[in-house]
Amino acid sequence: MRAFPAAALAVVCTVAMASCARSAPPGVTVETQSAEPSPTTTWKSDAPVTLQVGSPTDLSQTRGLAKAVVTVESITENATCPTGALKPKNGQFVAVQLSATRLDTSEGFGMAVYDWGALDGNGKPVAGNAGLVTGLCLTDGSALKLAWSASGRAAGTILIDAPKTVTAITATNSMVTPSVTVTLAMPAR
Repeated sequence: MRAFPAAALAVVCTVAMASCARSAPPGVTVETQSAEPSPTTTWKSDAPVTLQVGSPTDLSQTRGLAKAVVTVESITENATCPTGALKPKNGQFVAVQLSATRLDTSEGFGMAVYDWGALDGNGKPVAGNAGLVTGLCLTDGSALKLAWSASGRAAGTILIDAPKTVTAITATNSMVTPSVTVTLAMPAR
């Protein structure tokens, strides 16, 4: 058996140890990843997004939001739970009817599973328990679904447990860091 030359072994050990080191070897520049988006990022805004009833809004350029054109078809206060399974704990149910058209190849309309809530008269966030309320109250197929249709569209209703003094509806995508919130403006009363 032939012996491995000591000099070659020293080079191999040095390279292996350098690859495990926390700092770069002398003369090597390491690029760090910035928290700022690069110019090639597909989204370009972290600005707050407010949706108005009846106005289609392209959300695809905002970080963490669905790559879709979304329309708030209606917001109805004092909505009922058709099944009667629940009573509002915060004051009233608010029904939000949405429609959307997909702009990418995603398999689901993310807004269907956002954390939906409301802002009360003092601007304080109130959890809307939309998943539970919608699931127990809308069993007729009218609830907003996660899946896109074959034509790349989604539509349906979300029921939110909101205070009587609701000033806005919120939808937060907490699956991104930091989370991103969309505000739905209440229609004129």
